[in-house]
Amino acid sequence: MRPRLGVAVVTAAVLVGCSGGGTDSAAPKMPNGAAAPQAVAAATGSNVVVNPGFETGTLTPWTSCGTTTDVSVTTAQAHSGSYSALIGTTAKPEVNGTAGVCQTVTVPAAATLTFWVYEGTTDSIEYVDQEADILSTSGTQLTQLYAEANTTNGWVEKSFSLSSYAGQTVQLYFGVKGNGYSKDYVYEYLDDVSLTGSGATTAPTATPTATPTATPTAAPTATPTATPTAKPSTTPTATPTAAPTATPSATPSSTPYACNNQQFITDQSEFAAGTITADQLVDICGSVTQVLPEKDTSSGHHGYFYVAMPNGYDIEIVSNLDAMAEAPTDDPPSTWPWVAVGDYVYVQGRYYYDSSSSQGIDWTEDDTGSWPYVGWVAVCTSSGANCSKYW
Repeated sequence: MRPRLGVAVVTAAVLVGCSGGGTDSAAPKMPNGAAAPQAVAAATGSNVVVNPGFETGTLTPWTSCGTTTDVSVTTAQAHSGSYSALIGTTAKPEVNGTAGVCQTVTVPAAATLTFWVYEGTTDSIEYVDQEADILSTSGTQLTQLYAEANTTNGWVEKSFSLSSYAGQTVQLYFGVKGNGYSKDYVYEYLDDVSLTGSGATTAPTATPTATPTATPTAAPTATPTATPTAKPSTTPTATPTAAPTATPSATPSSTPYACNNQQFITDQSEFAAGTITADQLVDICGSVTQVLPEKDTSSGHHGYFYVAMPNGYDIEIVSNLDAMAEAPTDDPPSTWPWVAVGDYVYVQGRYYYDSSSSQGIDWTEDDTGSWPYVGWVAVCTSSGANCSKYW
């Protein structure tokens, strides 16, 4: 049992950049080249995107910038001309991770980004999306322009103002994400990408100078002077001393369930470094940050939720709901979800790591097949008390 769920979200999620993980929907890699900024010196109103309709028959200077390479230039669909970019797959299975194309551009003044997409999927937004983002040159997501799971049955035009990025060098990202489900697919054709503006260089200089000078000078001077002087003498003295001391010491000691988050963090680092490759038995505990809808996959009926780790990573927990319902004792409620955001949980299961964007803990029940360990999930209140063990 190893259903995949792309990081989204979560959590956004999520690690955005060259490594291919992130809290937001996409996890693009760094593009290999940055030829597009050369076009900014063109005449007023000209398109700064190079090869905007992929009519060269190749991606260049676009780059494949997802965690998978499911990107191609195709004649299967075209809004104009003969070619478009196909991102994702039109046939099952869907992509397992993110697939995308990027181009580095310098945004002109009064800029408008316009493009055409032809989208299709058999999955839902909980597990896949088609999206467009603005990234920094290092691959960090600055803005998500849209994210949807749509079947358009034809070409649709989308348009966004990028005036707030005037004068900045950024990456345009268009992509899809999926969890590799064998019975679904997700794709996005892209064509006729246009980024035009006034071409002036005075506008970007004027706007940033006016806004930061006015806002930061007024707000920070007033707020920090008043708030820190008044509150630290009353609230922080009482609260931090009481809360951190009470909660961490009470939670692990009040239950008999094992928890070794440091071992998980060590395993995660060793997986990433390639030091270990075999699945690991882990015992973790932490607060629930997200609960997803149940889903049928090729390996069964599953419930998904995420738990915060001390290193800031939210790890996905996968439970086989059918197997847990058949437990002779300690079976969970018949209706999912039986865990909620804010609950404190203890989990024993198999930690698998396929990539930075495809990792999780499953076999959290007694029906573990060839896996030699019995797993479980103990769901507690936010303070770690009144736990119910399900397996």
